[in-house]
Amino acid sequence: AHGGLDGEGVRADAVRQMLGLSDRGAIRGLFDLLLKADAAGALRALRAQYDLGVDPASVLRTLLETVHAVTIVKVGGDRGPGQSAEERAAFDAWSALSFPMLHRLWQLLLKGHEEVSRAALPIEACEMALLRIVHASSLPDPGTLAKQLTTGQVPTLAPAAAPPAPAAAEVAVADP
Repeated sequence: AHGGLDGEGVRADAVRQMLGLSDRGAIRGLFDLLLKADAAGALRALRAQYDLGVDPASVLRTLLETVHAVTIVKVGGDRGPGQSAEERAAFDAWSALSFPMLHRLWQLLLKGHEEVSRAALPIEACEMALLRIVHASSLPDPGTLAKQLTTGQVPTLAPAAAPPAPAAAEVAVADP
């Protein structure tokens, strides 16, 4: 197969590359890395998409679509036609995320998308947006933080030693 043709026509990956569209499977992988607070892995996944010609704003847009789809699954809404078995499994697992976490992810991604859309350095702005999500996951959620403040406890914002990556349902992403 040469030039994106496989004898049957144009391959989907060749079309995505020509149009600068993100690969949904790759974005699911990136989303999972964000939930696991894997900063290095998330940046590598982003750069892999960028190296294929995917626009950073498109990556964030697809991440936003992912958060929306997970939220719809969580409330028992229609999954939409054509969802692959991999997508179904991922969305079912991610639907264990709390509504506050999904809303915070939405807000952080939306802010990142707005920044990338007007940035002089879009890929760098996208990296910073993803890092903001990863690092926000190490902060206590707003409810825990408020309780710590009212009881006079000094909140610990950075663990002394790097903890193991939390499971997706355990990550608490807070607004910066």
